[in-house]
Amino acid sequence: MADLGKIFLICGPAGVGKSTVCQRLLAHFPEHLRRITTATTRAPRPDEVNDVDYCFIDEATFLKYIAEDKFLEYANVHKKYFYGTPIAPVLSNMRHGIDSLLIVDVQGIRSIRQRLHHLSRLIVTIFIMPEDLGVLEQRLHLRHSESTENLAWRLQSAKHEIKFAKHCDYIVLSGSKEEDFLSMESIYRREHTVQEKASLDFLRFIYDGKQLILQR
Repeated sequence: MADLGKIFLICGPAGVGKSTVCQRLLAHFPEHLRRITTATTRAPRPDEVNDVDYCFIDEATFLKYIAEDKFLEYANVHKKYFYGTPIAPVLSNMRHGIDSLLIVDVQGIRSIRQRLHHLSRLIVTIFIMPEDLGVLEQRLHLRHSESTENLAWRLQSAKHEIKFAKHCDYIVLSGSKEEDFLSMESIYRREHTVQEKASLDFLRFIYDGKQLILQR
């Protein structure tokens, strides 16, 4: 019998290494874990690939998708760019027993928890915590993609985001890339060995356009 896929929400300040550790986790569990690509209205950076790093769309298209309720969650970041998580692939993965991996911000976790509150046992939240803000600032400098203004804003945002960590299921204190991966791998395996998962044979989904309702 197939199991319902879980939703792994990865959160943490910009520059903490979320993308790097998630890429390795996805490569390690290719048959069971899929990343949900975030849509955004910002322009791609030189090293970013459309539909791989992000799905880059214009603002008019993004607003059209909002009106059509195609996002699980979305936000207007810094009143400048929109970011959103498409709902269709998440629900498809869940029904087919495939886990979804989402890199989201604090508000994204709040929104998803609220919208899928009937499925809270299938949502796993992981906060990647920087060793300290000094290390985080160094990592952001090494990206060579942040203006002085953006860097200051990201560091200020990091202070706010860190306060949210206590509300997540797991906190990973970021170290080396290898240490971060081993921590994430351990969490992923634990979620599939310790916790019981429900069978699709006993569950039915009703999506009313606003929320996913679970019925037995």
